[in-house]
Amino acid sequence: MGNMLPWSTAALYRQNVADDQVRRKMVVKKLLERLNINDPEIQVRRRAILSMPLLQLRDALQQEQLRAGDVVEAYFWKCLAIQAEVNCITDFLIESVNEAKQMDEKWAGRSDKPPLFGVPFSVKSNLYVYGHSCAMGLAKYLEPVDCECSLVTYLRSLGAIPIVMTNVPQALLSFVCSNSVYGTTKNPHDHERTPGGSSGGECALLASGGIPFGIGSDLAGSLRIPASMCGVITLKSGQDRLVVKNCHAGIPGRGRLGLGYGFFTKTVDDQVELLRLVYGSPEYCRLAPKCAPVPLSSQRIKEASRKKLRLGYFTNDGFLPSVPACVRVVEDTVEKMKLLGHEMVRFSVPEPDVAASLSYINLLPDGGSYTLHLFDDEVVSRFMKQFVLLLKIPKWIRFIGSFLLSGISKQFSIIAKSYVTNVSELREVQEDTDNYIENFTNLWNEYEIDGLICPAFPVPAVPHEYPSSLTSCVFATALFNMLDYPAGIVTTGKVTSEDEAKVLSEDDWPTGVNFVLKTMRNACQGSTGLPLSVQVVCLPYHEEECLAIMKQIAR
Repeated sequence: MGNMLPWSTAALYRQNVADDQVRRKMVVKKLLERLNINDPEIQVRRRAILSMPLLQLRDALQQEQLRAGDVVEAYFWKCLAIQAEVNCITDFLIESVNEAKQMDEKWAGRSDKPPLFGVPFSVKSNLYVYGHSCAMGLAKYLEPVDCECSLVTYLRSLGAIPIVMTNVPQALLSFVCSNSVYGTTKNPHDHERTPGGSSGGECALLASGGIPFGIGSDLAGSLRIPASMCGVITLKSGQDRLVVKNCHAGIPGRGRLGLGYGFFTKTVDDQVELLRLVYGSPEYCRLAPKCAPVPLSSQRIKEASRKKLRLGYFTNDGFLPSVPACVRVVEDTVEKMKLLGHEMVRFSVPEPDVAASLSYINLLPDGGSYTLHLFDDEVVSRFMKQFVLLLKIPKWIRFIGSFLLSGISKQFSIIAKSYVTNVSELREVQEDTDNYIENFTNLWNEYEIDGLICPAFPVPAVPHEYPSSLTSCVFATALFNMLDYPAGIVTTGKVTSEDEAKVLSEDDWPTGVNFVLKTMRNACQGSTGLPLSVQVVCLPYHEEECLAIMKQIAR
């Protein structure tokens, strides 16, 4: 939008960005001065700290084999190096160095340390941290906030220490992690590709070894898409199982999509331990009173891990086919679960085109008006310009385009006409959504399944310029926000040269004239070696069973 916009406001926003860049450079300079980065002995100790898995690190801190101050400095040292490579950090919380040292003094020699004493973590930058901006890549929000996200506050009370905030797409609604304030975050597996979004900075940092765990949100796949593209573990909780206050949800007044929150970790066991500390905690429920007071049941996880399950699976949701690599890892997982003695049943998503239309309407019930206004007076990232342009298209043109292109791309046609024009239609969409959720749940019960295994996403990580053209892919994750089912991501392998050859072959993966499928094909060129995952889904309040299935897949 840039120069076409009112000069005074646009100039002010550009100055905000310039001032923030100066501030961040000063923070990095101070951090470098404090970290003594050239001492070889200190570097050896820091590498030893960084090599520890989360639970081992936690135990070493509890037993005072390590000091919180040393651990925080080690991770700051690593974060600085990673930032230079993949640009995933929006702010270094330099005050954490002193906070860690104060914690060491307070808890020295005591056996009653809080459970996450001294463990650093990262924060997705739509979750408020007191005294820092929550800009979401928008210059208009470059102001320090005067409150804090309930999950950050609670993790602090458990002894954990937030040390960085991480990058997100401009205005959140994309899986290209790019904006004009902080730049573009690169996938650590291939710098020419996106780490996913909207929690792309979190996953890029964790996958690079820069943090023991991170936290984020998920409105249409924002935890699961980057986890699958970077090769880390996550679980989107049901909306009421983990409620978070004091954050920017992306779309205030959103439609009927369950907004989930969760952790990014390297292992499923790490997920279990973190969720055990948060789910149903009376202290956390006081911070977020709408949170269901339902603790994580270790017994249910054990029971689900021991018994033979009946699991559904699909490789094609009926709306958009996944590329061969993403199909293969589901099929491989199905065979693995069969060998473990589980019964596997092919599942069909009911009325997929209806589900897709409802998902996209619920994502942007106002047709994108609110989201478009977020870009007012902003310099738009070059990777977001196509997305903003699409938001500007009048509904009557979208309607005509939907009709004209229905025979060329079903996916584009459905998305183009996924909007409401009046309050009556909005009510009907809410009714249709409720009916769809009920019908899906009834079908689930008819299948008598304990869980569902399906593609994590239709494509692996794609080059930065593709996500704005691949909005259709988001249905794979948004469906389970609309259903408000817990859904987790487990890394299961990598793209092979055979996978890539198949997606490039019209015989093996036919696209016809469908330009959405052709774009997916082009985006997958050069994808050999990238991480692949599967998605595990269970009924509401069955996060325990979801974790149990994830653990078996991850063995």
